[in-house]
Amino acid sequence: MMSPSRKRAPDSMRIVSAWMIRWVRFTGRDHRAIWLALGVLAIFGAVLDVTQGTIAMTEYLAPEEKNRIPDQEFPTGHRLSEAQKAKLAEFGWETRVGGGTGVWVCVGEQRFYIVNNYSIIWEKRCSTAAKGTGFKRNSYQTPLGWHSVAEKIGDGMPIGQVFREKRPTSEIWKPGQEAKEDLVLTRILALRGEEPGRNQGSDVDSFDRRIYIHGTNDEARIGLPVSHGCVRLTNADVVAAFDRIPQGTLVLITE
Repeated sequence: MMSPSRKRAPDSMRIVSAWMIRWVRFTGRDHRAIWLALGVLAIFGAVLDVTQGTIAMTEYLAPEEKNRIPDQEFPTGHRLSEAQKAKLAEFGWETRVGGGTGVWVCVGEQRFYIVNNYSIIWEKRCSTAAKGTGFKRNSYQTPLGWHSVAEKIGDGMPIGQVFREKRPTSEIWKPGQEAKEDLVLTRILALRGEEPGRNQGSDVDSFDRRIYIHGTNDEARIGLPVSHGCVRLTNADVVAAFDRIPQGTLVLITE
């Protein structure tokens, strides 16, 4: 059994080493050839270590991390794809927003888009409900359909400001600080349903359900559906979104 402190060289490394020895013998053991061979081996070994380290990191990711959709896949400012346009058209984007500015939250992708004139001008990962989509009070699900930004709360507050009942408290959450609950942090954009009977009124009213766009103390899981119904962003991202989205802006939430 090998000592725990020593590992057998990978097959690829041993093959390259054998070829280098043959090459040095062929060149007559010229000292320049020897130094060149050593350099090649050093570079190959470094690349192999990095590659294997990356593979090992991937193998030991938690299952939920493997399901996370990679961050921004393309630069902001690009036009919507034909598939994206078709999806928005299903919900009447042309009639409600047209060439103006609106927000699109895609639950399936866990993505938050600000769209202007059919171009994505800002795109970030977000988190919607762990229990999926739905409209009922106390369902802890994210409501679908058209909403608008009814209130903007927290302008000028510090990163990590804790809100309760939409009011700032004396608490400031710091990264790494443990919390026994999911906190509403930094900024709040409170959403009002725009579709009576679906996400407005009775026991399906998004505003009464306190559906917000807000910051969170669970930033590590942004990009995964883990909220209690709200749309979460990182604290830095919710500040940026808050500054970009005027009150009254339409917000479309889709599967």
